[in-house]
Amino acid sequence: MRLEKKDILLIISVSLIYCSLSAGFSLISTVLPDKTALANPIERGSLNIKEITGHFLWGVVAATVTLQIRYILLGGTLAVLIDSDHLVGLLHVEGLPRMSHSIAFAIIATTILVIIFRKSDYYRLGAIIATSVLTHISYDAFDGEFGFPIFTPFMNKIIQFPKADWILFEIAAISILGIVSFASTRKRSEGKVVSI
Repeated sequence: MRLEKKDILLIISVSLIYCSLSAGFSLISTVLPDKTALANPIERGSLNIKEITGHFLWGVVAATVTLQIRYILLGGTLAVLIDSDHLVGLLHVEGLPRMSHSIAFAIIATTILVIIFRKSDYYRLGAIIATSVLTHISYDAFDGEFGFPIFTPFMNKIIQFPKADWILFEIAAISILGIVSFASTRKRSEGKVVSI
């Protein structure tokens, strides 16, 4: 497992766009019903080493099954950057908290990034992007009983998960990444011509 310049560029590019998508998606919450005053992440203290390290490790653990360093690092990075949706709180506006912690965001972010980076191994990339929501929720559930607007913007209700459910989200992420990585590797090996 070596990290090359193209891998670093992919990680940085995907991360920047993902971060922008997360913050941008959260701006939609300012026009949805059932909104409340969004907390300032700096005043609330949600930007701390424990939170960042925890999310990164949860993402790395799940992405390890890809056996590729760029996806392992990307898995950890995206699990942290999904919290860019908290940055909308800096604007002191009303909205729905944690908008990017939803199925809709996972689908939108995956679709946009796979289209942009379609020349990459888009199966694994798509799986990493989609499961970053699962690994993030997994750590949040492990760290405390948080609620998430999983079905927003269609149902703007915060759904609570018991602390013990963290393992289910992490296993789901690992399973999805494992299946996609296996299928992607198999597809590539079948497509290669072996010369003698």
